[in-house]
Amino acid sequence: MGVKRWKLITSALISIGIATLAILNREWIVEAFSLLNEAKHGWLLVALVLIAISYLMSAQVFNLVLHSLGYRIGLLRLWATALTAIIISQSVPAGGVGSYAFLMSYFNRRGIRAGESALLASLETLSYVVAMLLVFSFSLGYFAWRGLEATGASYIAGLVGLSVIGIAIFVLSRSEQTLRQWLGGLQSRVGRLIGKQWSSAWIDRIVADLARGRSLLIHRRRDVMMLVLIQLTALSGHSLAMLIVLHALGTDVSFAVVLAAFGVALVTSTFNVLPGGGGTVEAALVAVLSQMGVGPAAVPAAIIFRLFNYWLAAPIAAICYHWLMHEPVTPLVRSSKVRTSSLEASSHD
Repeated sequence: MGVKRWKLITSALISIGIATLAILNREWIVEAFSLLNEAKHGWLLVALVLIAISYLMSAQVFNLVLHSLGYRIGLLRLWATALTAIIISQSVPAGGVGSYAFLMSYFNRRGIRAGESALLASLETLSYVVAMLLVFSFSLGYFAWRGLEATGASYIAGLVGLSVIGIAIFVLSRSEQTLRQWLGGLQSRVGRLIGKQWSSAWIDRIVADLARGRSLLIHRRRDVMMLVLIQLTALSGHSLAMLIVLHALGTDVSFAVVLAAFGVALVTSTFNVLPGGGGTVEAALVAVLSQMGVGPAAVPAAIIFRLFNYWLAAPIAAICYHWLMHEPVTPLVRSSKVRTSSLEASSHD
């Protein structure tokens, strides 16, 4: 009963948070809707559909890892999971932590063990950060070719992204004994803090699952590269949607210009603590696009793009969260055929 009440409270808080953000930014949203009248509606619809498909592409990260672990989840649920995780990461301060917690809770609810759920959430974060830094590297290269300079904030965000990758690699490369010692020490400190001790069986279970997942990844390097490629494709899809929005406003630029601007906006948003980005994503898009000679269309294009990319997606994500966390579920059963073939493939490599 307590768990159910906690889920209801969490759902209410997310819904209230999104509604509050909408109210606080109501003038901006009204302006975004008014700008829609000045654009070619057919092309705007194409951009909106492309953004939805890009979120579906992001869901393929979960699909690929789940397949390697021997699980199956429907494509619609994976799309809802990816959309919800991404919107949570953008909606609250330290959103990456909230997104990680949501993924852990949802996959555990589906019967996936804690270590495997942690592996899923970690690989999603790691592959996204790598893809984001690759796009940002393209931005820097494009700026250098055009004789432009990136902002200092972009470089700081790039260092933050590299730090995330470094920490993840450092943790995942530790021995099982080291991981047990770290988790045991954490359990002891938490136990002393709350005045309660509990069994350490969860440590063995998590370490065993992580070790299995790490072994699987070592022997499936191409799968890891595929995760990054999937994230790159999804980010490129959002950039292409931005290009289509500009076209709908009567301005045609190259895809490279839009991708470079999107790369700066992405990496700048990584250390932003303001809900919904606080306008920094829009400001970064406008600044870079204007610097590249896009002209006055940069402002309405950035506003309409964020309306499609975030504001219209936010209430859908709130509905998806409630659905995913409250629908009756049957715990997933790992396919023995997939598990056997995976282990056999690992032993032969």
